[in-house]
Amino acid sequence: MPKKTNLPLLLGVASITILIFSLTACIQKNDLEVLGYAPVYGSNTDMALIKSEPVRPIVNAGKIYQYGALTFQIENGSGIHVINTTTRTKIGFIHIKGCSEMSIRNNILYADNYRDLVSIDISNINAVKEIDRLSTVFPGIDQEFPPYNGYFECADPSKGTIIGWTQKLLINPKCKR
Repeated sequence: MPKKTNLPLLLGVASITILIFSLTACIQKNDLEVLGYAPVYGSNTDMALIKSEPVRPIVNAGKIYQYGALTFQIENGSGIHVINTTTRTKIGFIHIKGCSEMSIRNNILYADNYRDLVSIDISNINAVKEIDRLSTVFPGIDQEFPPYNGYFECADPSKGTIIGWTQKLLINPKCKR
């Protein structure tokens, strides 16, 4: 006697299964939103630019250096404030991106400019001149990854050199550490 099959039942179960998978495929999934880090890029031309600028407010004060009647105060990461000590007034600003250290001898200011050591003639504070540059003197920090573990926006070398990281809301980040 031939074996009896429940073909209509099997077809019904298969149809329901296909219908359920079709419906769940149409449900839109939410994007992953997470607080993470995004790279801050700088162009090599902008990073190496050394120039005199007008006075600006002190925002991120760093080390102080006294030279004659002038006081030099680092603005961490962006340059050096020049202050006339006798009148206690700011007289200028020297734009040096990535600056955190300095020294002065014989009207030559030596400072870090990211990984480079620059020598700057400061005999005229209103028209400083870069006179020498030694490239990659200082070890660079690993800028391929943010300073903390977690989600981050992947580095893209085509956008320039990473000069720092900023925290922001990321949507579907591809990188995690």
